[in-house]
Parts: sequence; structure tokens; C-alpha cells
Amino acid sequence: EGNIGDMFPAEGYRPPSVFSVFSLGLEYFLPNKVVTSQDGQFRLSNESGINNPESLLFGKVDFLFNASFVLSLLVLIFTFSSITGEKEMGTLRLIISNSIPRWKILWAKISGNFLVFLAPFIISFLIGVLILNFSGVVNVFSGDVFPILLVILFVTILFLFSMLNLGILVSTFTHHSIISMITILFLWVILALAVPKVSPMVAQILYPVKSQQVVNTEKQIAYENLEGELDQKRRELLERILYNSGLSPNNIPLEQMGTPEFKKALEQYDKEKISLEDEYKNRINTSIRMIEQNYANKKNTQSAISKNLSRISPVSCFTYIISEISGTGILEMSNFQENAERFQEDVKRDIYDKYIRKIYRVTGMSWSSREDADGFDPENVLVPHMSDYRHTTLEDALRAEWVDIVLLALFSILFFAGSFVSFIKYDVR
Repeated sequence: EGNIGDMFPAEGYRPPSVFSVFSLGLEYFLPNKVVTSQDGQFRLSNESGINNPESLLFGKVDFLFNASFVLSLLVLIFTFSSITGEKEMGTLRLIISNSIPRWKILWAKISGNFLVFLAPFIISFLIGVLILNFSGVVNVFSGDVFPILLVILFVTILFLFSMLNLGILVSTFTHHSIISMITILFLWVILALAVPKVSPMVAQILYPVKSQQVVNTEKQIAYENLEGELDQKRRELLERILYNSGLSPNNIPLEQMGTPEFKKALEQYDKEKISLEDEYKNRINTSIRMIEQNYANKKNTQSAISKNLSRISPVSCFTYIISEISGTGILEMSNFQENAERFQEDVKRDIYDKYIRKIYRVTGMSWSSREDADGFDPENVLVPHMSDYRHTTLEDALRAEWVDIVLLALFSILFFAGSFVSFIKYDVR
């Protein structure tokens, strides 16, 4: 959608992601509005507001929260006594006394526990998907939506499997259920709470980056300085042309403004200032792009440090994957920037290029005129819509998050390998 105000500052709004039900992610904090301008510099802002402050105070509940916090803790608790509990009851000694390889016993416990835990999860997931489909918000069986749901389900199962293997691993390393429970709770706090929250703080200490407010101020200063230089150059050019035409730039009577000499001088000025304005437009865009690119490079480096540090936790890997697939992750920030640039170009083509306002300034006075394209009515102008907004695609998300998917699989393999080695040497006495 869009609307027009003075000087045509068209506004475009980012539609919310239909998959935010799976991960709210940065949905409430990402920019959702772009304001264009005739000088080509658009501005991004957030107009979400706070409709339910209590929900933000205590944290939003979505699929990602339920899986990464609730289900991960439940699956750990579900497995903490898989080995230690049977050792304490004496049944483990009886099982091992039979001619059954220990690896088969371990695999039976892992697969059995996982199937028992997985069945209610998949049933509840399918019920939730059907409710989402019947709500009319999204057709879950469409070609664009169904593959994303399958990937979300697969990644969640992979994450829960890695956490279950972690629980089995702890159970094989301990010999008492109470010790196993305490160890599992301690590890869950570290992996689910401490690592994801501490990693950005450590990255900020290791690689500090100036704030967005400081960068915006630098961009504004650079723009105003170059715009001021351009305005001075325009004034000097117009005064020189008027002087060469036999007119006094410091004293132009109103009756003289209608003379052929004056109109010819303005026509010459309009032609000569084009190259001047193009030069400064390029300088302004280059200066601002350099500031933005420098800031983006530093933020990307800091983000990479934070992300790599947090990847020692399966919870962090799972969070990155689901948020990006849902279109509410970090990728959506740059994605909205690209959509905003396209919207600025659409408004320029449909409005700004058809609305030509000429401003003339000399020392002590200024005046303006306007020339509109044929058929252009500024009172009834139609603003381009952002209905063609392009959200982050599944391919983009997988291309960016394949490392985290591989890490989840590696976590499962490493935890299982550790369980296997520990259980082979496990003392059942």
C-alpha cells in the first residue's frame, strides 16, 4: 500500500510473513515501512507498535519456542534415566547377561524412546497445520507452502533427535539417576539459555561496531554537506548566466521575469545544471553507499562471530534455520532493503519522473516553477503498491543455513558415538 504527502513521499509497507506462526523471530523489530523521496534517498522504519506489551515482556510463544525450549527439555527429561534407571533397578545387568551386543541394546533404547516421543509430536504438528489451513490464512497444500512445512518438520525432527542422543549420552556417563537429571538440566540451561544469549555479547566485545543511530547521523551529515555544495554551485551557475545575459542577479524586478532574455537565461541554466546535478547525485549516492557498505561489512563480521560462537549449541542452529525458513530471520533485513530499492525505482518511474519542480536561487531571493508530464495529476496520483513484495525464499534460506542443518546432523552423530563408546565400557555393577 502507499500514500502521498507533500513533495510526494510515497510509503510502502512490508507484508508480514505467513510463516511467522512458526517463528516470530525478528518480525516485530524488522523495518516494515519504506518512505521514498524525490532525491532518491529512501528511509526504512518500523511502524509495528506494541499491541500487547505483556506478551513481549514475557516473550512470545510460537512453534520455535515450543520446540527449542519445551520439547528439547522434555526429550532430555524423557531419556535421563534410560541407562542409569535400569542400572539402579538391576534390569540392565539382566539384559547385558544375554548374548545381545551392547550396541543393539543402545540403539533399541534410542530408537524406541524416539518413536514414543515422536508420535505425539507429529500428530500435534499435523493438527496445527490443518488448523492453519482451515483458518484461511494460507493454503498449506500449495506448491509454495507445503515444501517449507516439510523442511520445518524434518529440521525439527533432526533437532529433537540430537537432543535425545544428548540425553542418552548423559545417562551413559552417569551411574545415578539424580546425577543424570542434574547434569541434563545444567546442560540444557547452558545450551538453550546461556550460549545463545552470551554469544552476541562476546562478539560485540571482540569486534565492536558503531550503532545504527551513529551511522544514520553520518549519512545525514554527508548528504547535507554535499547537498549544500550543490545548492551553492547552482546559485553560482544561475548568477553567472544571468550576468552574461545582461541581467543583474542581485536585483530582478518582477516585470523583467517575463522578458525573452530572462526566459532564455533560465533555459540555458536548466540545460547546464543537468550535468552538475548528475555529478553531485552520483557523489551523494557513492558517499552514502560507502557508509552503508562499511557498516554492513562490519555488522556482517560481528554477526558471523556471534553466529559461529553460538553454533556450539544445537538450540542456536535450530533457531537460525527455522527463523530464516519462516522469513523472520536476519536474511529478511537485507531482503527488505532490496524490495525498498525496487519500490523507490517504481515510484521514481511512475511519479518523480513525471513531476518536475524547478527551483531557482540567487543571492537574496528564490522562485520556483513546475512542469508536469501530460496526464499527470498530482492530486489524484496512483502510488505503486508493494503487493509484489518478495519474501525470502526457501532456496535462499537453505543456501544460507545449510551449515546449521549439517551441524544438527553432526551433533546427533557425535552424541550417539559418545553414547556408544561410553555404553560399551559401562559398568553395570
